[in-house]
Amino acid sequence: MNKKIKGFILLLTMVCILFLSGCHIRPNHENTGESISNSTSNEVQAYNVTFDDSALRTYIEIYETKLLYMEMSQSDATFYIYNFKNGSNQKILTVDNFALKGMSNALINDTLYFYLSLYNGSDLENDLYAVNFSEDKMYKVSKNMYSQKLIPLTVLDGNLISLQGDKTENKAFNSFVETLNRNQNMERVELDSKAGAQISSEANSPRQIIYITSDGSYLYAIEKSKSGSSLNCFITKYDSDFKFISESNITDLLKKYELASGIGSFSVFNHYFTITDYSSNTIVSDFDKGDNQALLYETDVEYVRDYSGLSTNKYLYKRNTNQIYRMDTGTGKIELQNFDLENESSNIRVMLSYGDNLLIVKQPDSEHNGSETVYLIPQNDHKS
Repeated sequence: MNKKIKGFILLLTMVCILFLSGCHIRPNHENTGESISNSTSNEVQAYNVTFDDSALRTYIEIYETKLLYMEMSQSDATFYIYNFKNGSNQKILTVDNFALKGMSNALINDTLYFYLSLYNGSDLENDLYAVNFSEDKMYKVSKNMYSQKLIPLTVLDGNLISLQGDKTENKAFNSFVETLNRNQNMERVELDSKAGAQISSEANSPRQIIYITSDGSYLYAIEKSKSGSSLNCFITKYDSDFKFISESNITDLLKKYELASGIGSFSVFNHYFTITDYSSNTIVSDFDKGDNQALLYETDVEYVRDYSGLSTNKYLYKRNTNQIYRMDTGTGKIELQNFDLENESSNIRVMLSYGDNLLIVKQPDSEHNGSETVYLIPQNDHKS
Protein backbone atom coordinates (compact mmCIF):
# COMPACT_ATOMS: atom_id res chain seq x y z
CA MET A 1 0.00 0.00 0.00
CA ASN A 2 1.17 3.53 -0.77
CA LYS A 3 2.98 4.95 2.28
CA LYS A 4 1.17 8.30 2.02
CA ILE A 5 -2.22 6.58 2.07
CA LYS A 6 -1.20 4.43 5.03
CA GLY A 7 -0.17 7.54 6.92
CA PHE A 8 -3.38 9.31 5.97
CA ILE A 9 -5.54 6.40 7.11
CA LEU A 10 -3.62 6.18 10.39
CA LEU A 11 -4.25 9.87 11.07
CA LEU A 12 -7.96 9.67 10.26
CA THR A 13 -8.31 6.45 12.21
CA MET A 14 -6.96 8.25 15.28
CA VAL A 15 -9.67 10.88 14.77
CA CYS A 16 -12.40 8.25 14.50
CA ILE A 17 -11.11 5.61 16.95
CA LEU A 18 -13.14 6.86 19.91
CA PHE A 19 -16.24 5.64 18.11
CA LEU A 20 -15.02 2.06 17.80
CA SER A 21 -15.07 -0.82 20.22
CA GLY A 22 -14.55 -4.56 20.33
CA CYS A 23 -17.69 -6.63 20.62
CA HIS A 24 -19.78 -9.50 19.37
CA ILE A 25 -23.54 -9.60 19.77
CA ARG A 26 -25.21 -11.46 22.61
CA PRO A 27 -28.83 -10.27 22.40
CA ASN A 28 -31.34 -9.99 25.18
CA HIS A 29 -34.64 -10.33 23.33
CA GLU A 30 -36.78 -9.25 26.25
CA ASN A 31 -37.77 -5.66 26.94
CA THR A 32 -36.38 -5.33 30.44
CA GLY A 33 -37.32 -2.53 32.80
CA GLU A 34 -34.34 -0.54 34.00
CA SER A 35 -34.49 2.22 36.59
CA ILE A 36 -33.61 5.49 34.82
CA SER A 37 -33.11 8.56 36.96
CA ASN A 38 -32.93 12.02 35.44
CA SER A 39 -33.29 15.48 36.97
CA THR A 40 -36.79 14.55 38.14
CA SER A 41 -36.03 10.89 38.98
CA ASN A 42 -38.46 9.40 36.43
CA GLU A 43 -38.53 5.64 35.95
CA VAL A 44 -38.62 4.27 32.40
CA GLN A 45 -38.57 1.03 30.47
CA ALA A 46 -35.44 0.40 28.38
CA TYR A 47 -34.50 -2.21 25.81
CA ASN A 48 -30.96 -3.52 26.08
CA VAL A 49 -28.54 -5.82 24.28
CA THR A 50 -25.07 -6.97 25.32
CA PHE A 51 -22.02 -7.20 23.04
CA ASP A 52 -18.97 -9.38 23.74
CA ASP A 53 -15.39 -8.33 23.08
CA SER A 54 -14.48 -9.93 19.75
CA ALA A 55 -14.59 -7.47 16.83
CA LEU A 56 -14.25 -3.77 16.03
CA ARG A 57 -17.67 -2.17 15.86
CA THR A 58 -18.94 1.31 15.04
CA TYR A 59 -22.46 2.37 16.01
CA ILE A 60 -23.70 4.43 13.07
CA GLU A 61 -27.32 5.49 13.61
CA ILE A 62 -30.73 4.56 14.96
CA TYR A 63 -34.02 4.79 13.09
CA GLU A 64 -37.05 4.37 15.36
CA THR A 65 -36.03 1.19 17.24
CA LYS A 66 -33.49 -0.10 14.70
CA LEU A 67 -29.72 0.24 15.20
CA LEU A 68 -27.34 0.33 12.23
CA TYR A 69 -23.77 -0.68 13.04
CA MET A 70 -20.73 -2.09 11.30
CA GLU A 71 -18.05 -4.60 12.25
CA MET A 72 -14.59 -4.26 10.72
CA SER A 73 -11.97 -6.82 9.86
CA GLN A 74 -8.56 -6.21 8.34
CA SER A 75 -9.88 -5.69 4.82
CA ASP A 76 -13.66 -5.30 4.91
CA ALA A 77 -16.63 -3.92 6.86
CA THR A 78 -19.90 -5.77 7.45
CA PHE A 79 -23.09 -3.83 8.18
CA TYR A 80 -25.94 -5.02 10.41
CA ILE A 81 -29.34 -3.81 11.57
CA TYR A 82 -30.34 -4.81 15.09
CA ASN A 83 -34.06 -4.49 15.89
CA PHE A 84 -34.66 -3.85 19.58
CA LYS A 85 -38.37 -4.69 19.33
CA ASN A 86 -37.95 -8.30 18.21
CA GLY A 87 -34.27 -8.95 18.94
CA SER A 88 -33.41 -9.75 15.32
CA ASN A 89 -29.91 -9.04 14.03
CA GLN A 90 -29.62 -8.95 10.24
CA LYS A 91 -26.48 -8.69 8.12
CA ILE A 92 -27.25 -6.37 5.21
CA LEU A 93 -23.94 -5.98 3.32
CA THR A 94 -20.19 -6.60 3.40
CA VAL A 95 -17.97 -3.96 1.76
CA ASP A 96 -14.49 -5.02 0.63
CA ASN A 97 -11.33 -2.86 0.63
CA PHE A 98 -12.71 -0.76 3.49
CA ALA A 99 -10.55 2.16 4.68
CA LEU A 100 -12.69 4.45 6.83
CA LYS A 101 -16.09 6.01 7.54
CA GLY A 102 -16.66 9.54 8.78
CA MET A 103 -19.20 10.60 11.41
CA SER A 104 -21.53 12.46 9.03
CA ASN A 105 -24.81 10.85 7.96
CA ALA A 106 -27.99 12.20 6.35
CA LEU A 107 -31.54 10.83 6.61
CA ILE A 108 -34.23 11.29 3.95
CA ASN A 109 -37.52 9.66 4.95
CA ASP A 110 -36.52 6.07 5.86
CA THR A 111 -33.14 6.07 4.06
CA LEU A 112 -29.78 6.93 5.60
CA TYR A 113 -26.88 8.13 3.42
CA PHE A 114 -23.16 8.18 4.22
CA TYR A 115 -19.77 7.99 2.51
CA LEU A 116 -17.20 5.22 2.87
CA SER A 117 -13.60 5.57 1.73
CA LEU A 118 -12.31 2.40 0.05
CA TYR A 119 -8.86 1.39 -1.17
CA ASN A 120 -8.54 1.66 -4.94
CA GLY A 121 -5.00 0.64 -5.85
CA SER A 122 -2.67 3.31 -4.48
CA ASP A 123 -5.54 5.80 -4.03
CA LEU A 124 -8.76 6.08 -2.06
CA GLU A 125 -12.20 6.35 -3.60
CA ASN A 126 -15.28 7.76 -1.88
CA ASP A 127 -18.43 5.63 -2.22
CA LEU A 128 -21.86 6.98 -1.30
CA TYR A 129 -24.07 4.29 0.29
CA ALA A 130 -27.73 4.23 1.28
CA VAL A 131 -29.47 2.12 3.94
CA ASN A 132 -33.23 1.68 3.62
CA PHE A 133 -34.58 0.90 7.09
CA SER A 134 -38.04 -0.15 5.86
CA GLU A 135 -36.54 -2.86 3.66
CA ASP A 136 -33.37 -3.48 5.74
CA LYS A 137 -31.25 -3.13 2.60
CA MET A 138 -27.97 -1.32 1.83
CA TYR A 139 -26.70 -0.35 -1.62
CA LYS A 140 -24.12 1.84 -3.37
CA VAL A 141 -25.39 5.09 -4.91
CA SER A 142 -22.32 6.73 -6.50
CA LYS A 143 -18.56 7.13 -6.14
CA ASN A 144 -15.79 9.67 -6.76
CA MET A 145 -12.02 10.01 -6.45
CA TYR A 146 -11.93 13.46 -4.82
CA SER A 147 -9.26 14.36 -2.27
CA GLN A 148 -11.90 15.21 0.37
CA LYS A 149 -12.39 12.44 2.95
CA LEU A 150 -14.76 12.22 5.95
CA ILE A 151 -17.32 13.96 3.73
CA PRO A 152 -20.01 16.06 5.50
CA LEU A 153 -23.58 15.34 4.39
CA THR A 154 -26.85 17.13 5.07
CA VAL A 155 -30.42 17.38 3.76
CA LEU A 156 -31.74 20.63 2.26
CA ASP A 157 -35.40 20.88 1.27
CA GLY A 158 -35.56 17.09 1.00
CA ASN A 159 -32.43 16.80 -1.14
CA LEU A 160 -29.08 15.23 -0.22
CA ILE A 161 -26.18 17.71 -0.16
CA SER A 162 -22.50 16.87 0.33
CA LEU A 163 -19.32 18.90 0.81
CA GLN A 164 -16.57 17.80 -1.57
CA GLY A 165 -13.03 18.99 -2.24
CA ASP A 166 -10.21 18.28 -4.63
CA LYS A 167 -6.73 19.47 -5.56
CA THR A 168 -6.40 22.01 -8.38
CA GLU A 169 -3.67 22.02 -11.02
CA ASN A 170 -1.54 24.34 -8.88
CA LYS A 171 -1.95 21.96 -5.88
CA ALA A 172 -4.40 24.25 -4.05
CA PHE A 173 -7.45 22.67 -2.37
CA ASN A 174 -10.82 23.64 -3.85
CA SER A 175 -14.00 22.92 -1.87
CA PHE A 176 -17.43 22.70 -3.49
CA VAL A 177 -20.93 21.32 -2.95
CA GLU A 178 -22.76 18.48 -4.70
CA THR A 179 -26.40 17.37 -4.64
CA LEU A 180 -27.99 14.03 -5.49
CA ASN A 181 -29.94 14.37 -8.75
CA ARG A 182 -32.92 12.37 -10.03
CA ASN A 183 -30.59 9.84 -11.64
CA GLN A 184 -29.05 9.10 -8.23
CA ASN A 185 -25.76 10.73 -9.25
CA MET A 186 -23.98 13.54 -7.45
CA GLU A 187 -24.17 16.81 -9.39
CA ARG A 188 -22.00 19.85 -8.67
CA VAL A 189 -23.78 23.07 -7.63
CA GLU A 190 -22.40 26.56 -7.11
CA LEU A 191 -22.87 28.51 -3.89
CA ASP A 192 -23.61 32.18 -4.53
CA SER A 193 -20.96 33.33 -2.05
CA LYS A 194 -19.97 36.56 -3.81
CA ALA A 195 -22.49 38.51 -1.77
CA GLY A 196 -20.96 37.21 1.43
CA ALA A 197 -17.46 38.17 0.34
CA GLN A 198 -18.61 41.69 -0.45
CA ILE A 199 -20.40 42.16 2.86
CA SER A 200 -17.31 41.03 4.77
CA SER A 201 -15.11 43.39 2.68
CA GLU A 202 -12.95 40.47 1.55
CA ALA A 203 -13.88 40.22 -2.13
CA ASN A 204 -10.26 39.50 -3.03
CA SER A 205 -9.84 36.73 -0.49
CA PRO A 206 -11.12 33.34 -1.72
CA ARG A 207 -13.00 31.25 0.79
CA GLN A 208 -12.74 27.59 1.61
CA ILE A 209 -15.81 25.71 2.84
CA ILE A 210 -14.93 23.78 5.99
CA TYR A 211 -18.25 22.17 6.91
CA ILE A 212 -21.92 22.25 5.88
CA THR A 213 -25.17 21.54 7.68
CA SER A 214 -28.85 22.37 7.31
CA ASP A 215 -31.94 22.94 9.42
CA GLY A 216 -33.97 21.45 6.56
CA SER A 217 -34.88 24.79 4.99
CA TYR A 218 -31.55 26.60 4.80
CA LEU A 219 -27.98 25.55 4.13
CA TYR A 220 -25.29 26.73 6.55
CA ALA A 221 -21.57 26.62 5.80
CA ILE A 222 -18.52 27.31 7.92
CA GLU A 223 -16.17 29.16 5.60
CA LYS A 224 -12.69 30.52 6.17
CA SER A 225 -10.63 33.12 4.34
CA LYS A 226 -7.15 34.52 4.81
CA SER A 227 -6.44 38.24 4.73
CA GLY A 228 -2.73 38.93 5.16
CA SER A 229 -1.70 37.06 8.29
CA SER A 230 -5.27 36.90 9.63
CA LEU A 231 -7.56 33.88 9.29
CA ASN A 232 -11.26 34.69 9.44
CA CYS A 233 -14.17 32.27 9.88
CA PHE A 234 -17.84 32.77 9.03
CA ILE A 235 -21.13 30.91 9.26
CA THR A 236 -22.83 31.65 5.94
CA LYS A 237 -26.53 31.05 5.29
CA TYR A 238 -27.96 30.07 1.88
CA ASP A 239 -31.48 29.36 0.65
CA SER A 240 -32.61 26.14 -1.06
CA ASP A 241 -31.43 27.56 -4.41
CA PHE A 242 -27.95 28.08 -2.90
CA LYS A 243 -28.30 31.86 -2.93
CA PHE A 244 -26.57 33.85 -0.20
CA ILE A 245 -28.80 35.22 2.60
CA SER A 246 -26.56 36.33 5.47
CA GLU A 247 -23.38 35.57 7.39
CA SER A 248 -22.00 35.72 10.93
CA ASN A 249 -18.33 36.29 11.70
CA ILE A 250 -17.32 33.66 14.28
CA THR A 251 -13.57 34.34 14.26
CA ASP A 252 -13.55 35.85 17.77
CA LEU A 253 -15.96 33.19 19.07
CA LEU A 254 -13.66 30.34 18.00
CA LYS A 255 -10.63 32.13 19.45
CA LYS A 256 -12.37 32.87 22.74
CA TYR A 257 -13.26 29.23 23.34
CA GLU A 258 -10.05 27.91 21.76
CA LEU A 259 -11.68 25.74 19.10
CA ALA A 260 -8.52 25.51 17.07
CA SER A 261 -7.96 21.86 16.10
CA GLY A 262 -10.28 21.67 13.09
CA ILE A 263 -14.06 21.41 12.82
CA GLY A 264 -15.24 17.88 13.60
CA SER A 265 -18.98 18.59 13.48
CA PHE A 266 -21.37 21.50 12.98
CA SER A 267 -25.15 21.63 13.45
CA VAL A 268 -27.87 24.29 13.31
CA PHE A 269 -31.32 24.03 14.90
CA ASN A 270 -33.90 26.77 15.54
CA HIS A 271 -31.70 29.87 16.05
CA TYR A 272 -28.90 27.90 17.74
CA PHE A 273 -25.74 26.29 16.46
CA THR A 274 -23.16 23.92 17.88
CA ILE A 275 -19.56 23.35 16.81
CA THR A 276 -17.18 20.61 17.96
CA ASP A 277 -13.50 20.50 17.07
CA TYR A 278 -11.39 17.35 16.65
CA SER A 279 -10.35 17.58 20.30
CA SER A 280 -14.04 17.29 21.31
CA ASN A 281 -14.27 20.86 22.58
CA THR A 282 -17.89 21.89 22.05
CA ILE A 283 -19.83 25.15 22.10
CA VAL A 284 -23.57 25.76 21.81
CA SER A 285 -24.38 29.33 20.80
CA ASP A 286 -27.31 31.53 19.80
CA PHE A 287 -27.41 33.35 16.45
CA ASP A 288 -29.90 35.88 17.85
CA LYS A 289 -27.58 37.08 20.61
CA GLY A 290 -24.57 37.65 18.36
CA ASP A 291 -22.34 38.53 21.31
CA ASN A 292 -19.65 35.85 20.89
CA GLN A 293 -20.96 34.11 24.00
CA ALA A 294 -21.60 30.38 24.25
CA LEU A 295 -24.64 29.02 26.08
CA LEU A 296 -22.55 25.94 26.79
CA TYR A 297 -18.81 25.32 26.51
CA GLU A 298 -17.37 21.96 27.54
CA THR A 299 -14.37 19.81 26.76
CA ASP A 300 -14.80 16.13 25.84
CA VAL A 301 -18.43 16.74 24.91
CA GLU A 302 -20.22 15.42 21.82
CA TYR A 303 -23.41 16.82 20.30
CA VAL A 304 -25.89 14.05 19.47
CA ARG A 305 -27.28 14.53 15.98
CA ASP A 306 -31.01 13.86 15.57
CA TYR A 307 -32.04 13.41 11.95
CA SER A 308 -35.74 12.83 12.66
CA GLY A 309 -36.83 16.40 13.45
CA LEU A 310 -39.38 14.96 15.87
CA SER A 311 -38.23 16.47 19.16
CA THR A 312 -37.80 19.92 20.68
CA ASN A 313 -35.01 18.46 22.82
CA LYS A 314 -31.38 18.24 21.76
CA TYR A 315 -28.76 16.16 23.57
CA LEU A 316 -25.03 16.22 24.28
CA TYR A 317 -22.95 13.84 26.38
CA LYS A 318 -19.59 14.12 28.13
CA ARG A 319 -16.99 11.48 27.36
CA ASN A 320 -15.83 9.13 30.12
CA THR A 321 -18.72 10.13 32.39
CA ASN A 322 -22.43 9.38 32.70
CA GLN A 323 -23.40 13.02 32.16
CA ILE A 324 -26.00 13.92 29.54
CA TYR A 325 -27.09 17.45 28.68
CA ARG A 326 -30.64 18.00 27.49
CA MET A 327 -31.43 21.29 25.74
CA ASP A 328 -34.97 22.58 25.25
CA THR A 329 -34.75 24.46 21.95
CA GLY A 330 -37.91 26.40 22.76
CA THR A 331 -36.50 28.01 25.91
CA GLY A 332 -32.76 27.51 25.45
CA LYS A 333 -32.61 25.85 28.87
CA ILE A 334 -29.89 23.20 29.28
CA GLU A 335 -30.22 20.55 31.99
CA LEU A 336 -27.57 18.11 33.17
CA GLN A 337 -28.96 14.58 33.49
CA ASN A 338 -27.64 11.32 34.87
CA PHE A 339 -29.40 8.11 33.79
CA ASP A 340 -29.04 5.08 36.05
CA LEU A 341 -28.57 2.20 33.62
CA GLU A 342 -27.66 -0.56 36.09
CA ASN A 343 -23.91 -0.54 35.41
CA GLU A 344 -23.17 2.93 36.80
CA SER A 345 -19.49 2.04 37.12
CA SER A 346 -19.28 2.00 33.32
CA ASN A 347 -19.24 5.33 31.48
CA ILE A 348 -21.02 6.36 28.29
CA ARG A 349 -19.01 5.57 25.16
CA VAL A 350 -21.52 6.50 22.45
CA MET A 351 -24.93 8.16 22.39
CA LEU A 352 -27.37 8.37 19.46
CA SER A 353 -30.91 9.74 19.19
CA TYR A 354 -33.97 9.53 16.98
CA GLY A 355 -36.46 12.08 18.24
CA ASP A 356 -36.69 11.31 21.95
CA ASN A 357 -35.51 7.74 21.45
CA LEU A 358 -32.09 7.67 23.10
CA LEU A 359 -29.46 5.00 22.44
CA ILE A 360 -26.71 4.82 25.05
CA VAL A 361 -23.68 2.54 24.77
CA LYS A 362 -21.79 1.87 28.00
CA GLN A 363 -18.07 1.16 27.91
CA PRO A 364 -16.89 -2.37 28.74
CA ASP A 365 -15.69 -2.83 32.30
CA SER A 366 -14.16 -5.62 34.36
CA GLU A 367 -17.33 -6.11 36.41
CA HIS A 368 -19.15 -7.22 33.26
CA ASN A 369 -16.47 -9.50 31.77
CA GLY A 370 -15.34 -6.93 29.22
CA SER A 371 -18.76 -6.77 27.53
CA GLU A 372 -20.61 -3.55 26.74
CA THR A 373 -24.34 -2.99 27.00
CA VAL A 374 -26.42 -0.95 24.56
CA TYR A 375 -29.60 0.64 25.93
CA LEU A 376 -32.47 2.03 23.89
CA ILE A 377 -34.78 4.31 25.88
CA PRO A 378 -38.02 4.58 23.90
CA GLN A 379 -39.78 7.87 23.12
CA ASN A 380 -41.74 9.54 25.92
CA ASP A 381 -40.29 7.24 28.56
CA HIS A 382 -37.67 9.72 29.79
CA LYS A 383 -39.37 13.09 29.58
CA SER A 384 -39.59 15.20 32.69
